[in-house]
Amino acid sequence: MNAGPPESNYGFWFPGKENDGAAGWQFMSAKYGRAWMGADVPRGPWNYDGEIDLGFGGALRMASTVVTRDPIFDWLAYGGTLTSTKNTLSVVPRDGLRQRFYAILGDPKNVRAPIRRLKIELDRDGFGVGQEIIVDKSLKQIAFTLENRTADAHDTGLWLSVPVGTSYLVLQNGSQVPLVETRKWDYPLQVELKVDTRPTRIEIIEKAIRQAR
Repeated sequence: MNAGPPESNYGFWFPGKENDGAAGWQFMSAKYGRAWMGADVPRGPWNYDGEIDLGFGGALRMASTVVTRDPIFDWLAYGGTLTSTKNTLSVVPRDGLRQRFYAILGDPKNVRAPIRRLKIELDRDGFGVGQEIIVDKSLKQIAFTLENRTADAHDTGLWLSVPVGTSYLVLQNGSQVPLVETRKWDYPLQVELKVDTRPTRIEIIEKAIRQAR
């Protein structure tokens, strides 16, 4: 409902770039009226959501970039673009949210080989727009730039699930940060990142690789 190009300041009802892409549930056609739930609202989209937005909310909770290796098409990125070199993958998330990255890798030549899974999720902020997530093909090293989306100093939670039988550490701008257990099945590990207005480089490294350096 808030559609519009930059020349129109991104729309009529709630102008401004910060509202570009906003969604509404219902619409008041009168200049000012009383909504059925008892609230008085001006003309335009309501600033409430409802049951019709369950699909929209579900889409936001599902949005992610997923890397896998197909037995026919080889390396693929769903929800992003991918460039493959000999040992690494460069993935640019384009899933619309840029807060979740998953790698699900098997052995195309051995279907009985165990699947290796790595999951990363940010509870606010996101992966830098247009910037690559660099992934070692063996999932031993992952690096990305964290985007501060509110331009203030704050804490950001990074949730992590690593392949079974492995142990990792997390570096923020080259310094190790504490990795704590959450006792949650989907994300057993968590890091609290101190974020300021400067770019933040995050590295997730298997401990065996770090110790060998």
